[in-house]
Amino acid sequence: MTEPRRQRGVLVFLTPFLLVVLAVIVTLAMDAARIYAVRGDMQRVVNAAATAAADEAQACGVGDLGRMRARALAAARRLGFEGDDSELEVMAGVLSPSSDNPDQLRFTATPPAQSNATVVRYSRREPVSSLLPTSLVAPIELSVNAAARKELYAALSANASAATVHEGLLGNLLGAVLGQSNYSLDPTDLASLESTLLGVGDLLDVLGLDDVTDLLDEPLIDVLDGVVDLLGGVTTPLGALVNDLTGAAGLSGLDASAVLSIAGDPSAAKNAEFPLYDFVMSVVLNSASALGQGAGLLSLTVDPSQSPALSTLLDNPLLGDLDITLNLKVDNPAPVVIGPARQAASGDWMTEVSATDVSLEALVDLHLSAGFLGDLISALTLTLVQTEILDHIRVPLVVQVGGGRARFIGARCARGDSNTVDLEILAEPTVANVATGTLDSDGSVSREPIHATILKLRLLTQPLVNLCVDADLGLTLPVAGKYQEVVDFPLHCPQAACSGTFTGGGPTWVEGLDVQLENLALDCGQPSLLSGLNVVVDLLTPLIETLLNLVTTVVLQGIVSPLLSILGVDLAGLEVTVVGVDQLGSQLIENVQL
Repeated sequence: MTEPRRQRGVLVFLTPFLLVVLAVIVTLAMDAARIYAVRGDMQRVVNAAATAAADEAQACGVGDLGRMRARALAAARRLGFEGDDSELEVMAGVLSPSSDNPDQLRFTATPPAQSNATVVRYSRREPVSSLLPTSLVAPIELSVNAAARKELYAALSANASAATVHEGLLGNLLGAVLGQSNYSLDPTDLASLESTLLGVGDLLDVLGLDDVTDLLDEPLIDVLDGVVDLLGGVTTPLGALVNDLTGAAGLSGLDASAVLSIAGDPSAAKNAEFPLYDFVMSVVLNSASALGQGAGLLSLTVDPSQSPALSTLLDNPLLGDLDITLNLKVDNPAPVVIGPARQAASGDWMTEVSATDVSLEALVDLHLSAGFLGDLISALTLTLVQTEILDHIRVPLVVQVGGGRARFIGARCARGDSNTVDLEILAEPTVANVATGTLDSDGSVSREPIHATILKLRLLTQPLVNLCVDADLGLTLPVAGKYQEVVDFPLHCPQAACSGTFTGGGPTWVEGLDVQLENLALDCGQPSLLSGLNVVVDLLTPLIETLLNLVTTVVLQGIVSPLLSILGVDLAGLEVTVVGVDQLGSQLIENVQL
């Protein structure tokens, strides 16, 4: 009886303590759950805030820390954040693969202009227990963070859109590098070149490579063979065209980096695409550059009757015939460039497109119409003076352009239900140098004014005097604007490829081109001999001047500029085209190491 009584006494004594302990345990469990819930709410706040702030990272917005903070706070407030603004810390930086483990992303704080990500950190003090006083148990510091990355990679090209290219000129250029003088390019093939997309990932697959860096180191000939396979083999028109390029001069010894350059994180460019046309043109430029170094100038033939621009000149009654020869030298061929719109650690913009250096000689021979001039002068002199056509008028033009570059400085990513992006570049063009002269094999210019002894005048049957053309060329070109943009470029094109040319709102070179002959004279350096033929000279001078101005302008606009555009430059500097964009999927990482 004594033992049970003792046990009951112990239970009566311990029960209150057990109840207290149980209450404390339950309270602590509830506090732990409460703190866990608070931390979860804090995490949801920073997740939303970081995702919103990343829209203003340099790679996807304007790279302004104030805007990042404003977007972060607005998103946090929508999720019920009621704390002080100072409790949310917003940092700009870069999320990039870790050097130790490329499969893991690592955040590095950077100036806003270098950013592709933001981190939002939320810190607050929270009581440990709702039961125990803070004087007994001090509050704990809760801190959570989230990093969000948003970035757009654009494919930029210094090659003109195929829509603006005359297939005859491009065919001549292709024939020159392939050693086939009669090479022709079908307009359908030209359109197919631009509408066919090449993907970086597709090239990796067909070549059996895992890493984009390995692709850039792959021999160019092997890459061309892989492209042929992607196009369905040599039995397809495009496959046959690319297969022809494998035999172009100067490609052996080059790797893929000669035609494709990737800035930023190479692995981020795996989904990037670009038109086959731009890839082919970069290959052609590399071949033309190699030919120019080995055998001097690259010669191109132009048939005026087959050129829409030149054929209209043949209707001029003063012009009997027209011949034109083009000689070309190419240096520093421009590749297709893929990269983001942000700065590197050095402060330089990561993605830069450089213009190809081009020297182009256009030798234009004008044959005057003997019948038209003879009838005109005979009528003015009452048939006393007859004419005899002597030499043709040679207009030797040399155009040198290149050295310009454009930096990719801005990208506004698509947001919400929008499917378009805005892009901006900072262009530093160099205006073309256009002069009368000839091009030497090393690319140097030998100055040569316009000079020709064009007419022999006879008084009845006796020689009277010769007429010459002496003139210099005056040329005014507009300067392209520095800041240029492409607005509302589609992320996904419903049909084939998209392209957009960066424009700065200023006049194009076609609108601003002004050709004027200077110091024009017809007296062969002996003005006294023509004193008795002022009527003839006064009539012929404006006719010859108008003809030369017209021919020079048409040749520059209709032949020289389109050919330069094919080569990635124009008379007002360089022309940059966006040929594809890839907006990377938003990446969110909770509680990154800072």
